Amino acid sequence: MVQPRREPRHIVPAISVCIEVEFLPEGRPLIGRLWDVSQSGACLLFPRRHAVAVGHGGPLILKPPGIGEPIRTRAEILWVDRLRIASYAGARFLERIHFESTFLAMLMRGDARANGALSRHDLLGEQDSQRDLGP
Repeated sequence: MVQPRREPRHIVPAISVCIEVEFLPEGRPLIGRLWDVSQSGACLLFPRRHAVAVGHGGPLILKPPGIGEPIRTRAEILWVDRLRIASYAGARFLERIHFESTFLAMLMRGDARANGALSRHDLLGEQDSQRDLGP
């Protein structure tokens, strides 16, 4: 039986930002999005058409919603919950991720804004926000 992660989970505020994930079990890409993340794993959301299954393992790429470097690691699927139009999949990271140097640093710190109010501006940073201001 799979035990839930016993560590803080940081939910990605889907209303303001979408973080794309690419999971490559057996070399075939499955494109979805990050639902929540912790130090040891993540909940991934895939369209129902993707045949993600327990035991699948392979490279996992978390892509920033703007500028910045993607996070690359390896993961294994521990559980899958299939709904009518989507599947949630619990992934365990097989390699440690140093989140403090990634685009998810603020979310992983658990800043007050990150608990439901993290904006696209927060994830993109000051450099990109200057472009959005215009003349």
